[in-house]
Amino acid sequence: MKKVLLFSLFLLLVAAAAGGIYLRRFEFATLYHPSAEIFATPAHFQLRYQEVQFVASDGTPLHGWWIPANRPRGTVVYCHGNAGNIGSNAHLAPEFFKRGFHLLLWDYRGYGRSGGRPSENGFYDDARAAFDAAAAMSGPLPILVYGNSLGAAVAIQLAADRPAAALVVEGAFASAADIARRWYPNFPLARLLSVSYDSAAKAAALNAMPKLFGHSTTDEVIPFQSGRILHAAAAPPKTFVLLSGGHNDSSWFKPGAAGNAELEAFLGQFER
Repeated sequence: MKKVLLFSLFLLLVAAAAGGIYLRRFEFATLYHPSAEIFATPAHFQLRYQEVQFVASDGTPLHGWWIPANRPRGTVVYCHGNAGNIGSNAHLAPEFFKRGFHLLLWDYRGYGRSGGRPSENGFYDDARAAFDAAAAMSGPLPILVYGNSLGAAVAIQLAADRPAAALVVEGAFASAADIARRWYPNFPLARLLSVSYDSAAKAAALNAMPKLFGHSTTDEVIPFQSGRILHAAAAPPKTFVLLSGGHNDSSWFKPGAAGNAELEAFLGQFER
C-alpha cells in the first residue's frame, strides 16, 4: 500500500510539472509573437533614417531606427505591440515626422534584429535603454513615450522609470490578469500567470505627467472595458479618447477621424 501511495504521489508531481511547463509555454505563445524578418523601413515612405544599435543593462543587444524631423519640437519613443517588429510599424514614421517629432522605432529583445528572448522585465529594461539612446540623440528636446497594446504596458513602466514629458497609450489594458479573465473567463488563468504587466497600478502613480489614452469600442483584441479601467486608475492629468476601427487602425492619426482633434491638441502643447 505504501508503494502504491508513493507511486501515485510521484505521478501527481509529474503531472503537475508537465502542467506547469505547458502553462508557461501557452502563456509565452499568447503574449509574444516576434518576427525576425523586416519587410519595410522608413525609406519605403520617403523618409531618411539612421540604424541605431544600443544595449540593455543586462547586455542584450538592441536595434532600432532613428527618424529625424525637420524643425523638431520633441522626440517620440515608440513601444510597439506584441507582434511583428519595427518594420510592421514603419508606416507610422510619416505621422510623427509631419507633426514635427523625431521618432525612435526600436525592437524588444527577441524581435527583429534585437537579441535575446522576450520577457516582461526584459522589455522594461529594453525600454529604459531605448529612452536613454533617444535622449542622447535628441538633446534638450522633450521626450514623449508612446505605447500600443502590450507596448502600452511597457510605455507606462518607462514613464515611471525615466523623465518623460508626456505619455500616449493606444489600445491598452489594465493588467495581464484583467486580460486573462476577459479572454478566458472559464479558466483560472489570472491566478496562474508568471507576468503582471500591471499598468493600472503603475499609471496611478504617474502624477503631474500629461497622459492621453485612446481606445476603440470595436477593438477586437483588447477589450474596451480594460482600457477604461486603466484610464480610471491613472493619476491626473489625463484624457480619454474614443477611437474608431480595429485594434491596429490608429484612427486618431487621420484628419477628421475619431480622436484626431484630441491627439493634435495633446501634441500641440509642445511648441516648435
